[in-house]
Amino acid sequence: MNSMRMRWSFFLNLLCLPVPFVWMKIGPEGYENYGPDVPDIWILGGYILGKDTRWPPIGFAWKWQLAFILLTAFCTWRYLRKPNKLLLWFNLCWLILFPLWLEIYSDGVINNSDGADLSVYPMPGLLLWAAILGLHGVELWKSRSRVS
Repeated sequence: MNSMRMRWSFFLNLLCLPVPFVWMKIGPEGYENYGPDVPDIWILGGYILGKDTRWPPIGFAWKWQLAFILLTAFCTWRYLRKPNKLLLWFNLCWLILFPLWLEIYSDGVINNSDGADLSVYPMPGLLLWAAILGLHGVELWKSRSRVS
């Protein structure tokens, strides 16, 4: 039984990769400390812009987030091919923990940006996350009577 909810979830997961989740705007003090060309920081679903990705913690963080999104997409795709509530529960747990991860990731970027005077703004990726979480929750609720 291919659920339209899970098809949408799969599509939204892939859409998350290039979409920004957090924008960190450099403030006046940041321009004073780092010069006029210092870029704002964008945490995308599958990458980060405005930071040196060769620095191990930043390199780890963006790769971990990319892997998380791809794993969620893969489990959703797997569920479409062979429905299994365990896959829904697995994804739901990851999705529930994602805001905690994003907070840790953002705090790490801020702590690595001494004197950048960053202002943090939520971006559309968070709406995609909420939609995916909702789709998984509804699918799990609707599938409660089906045996898997």
